Amino acid sequence: MSIMNTENDKITAEWARKTSSEILGDKVKSQIDTCLLEIKRAVSRNESSTNIGIYAESLTIQELRKRGFNCDQHSDQRDGSYLYIKW
Repeated sequence: MSIMNTENDKITAEWARKTSSEILGDKVKSQIDTCLLEIKRAVSRNESSTNIGIYAESLTIQELRKRGFNCDQHSDQRDGSYLYIKW
């Protein structure tokens, strides 16, 4: 029986951790970009808060809080998930 080198042979715990971290990192970066864009739009309307229709990853909320924003994640059965950001 010969052992063939396939894509599945590359799947290790290290590969899984690295890949999932990269995917999460990309998702968090995208969410932060979305939030910052919505914050800019709200500021241009002279508002001091905004609601964004996303379920934010905890790393996204941590980054926004690190930047000084108050963030609350809400989930409503009728309206779905949204992130409330205040400054």
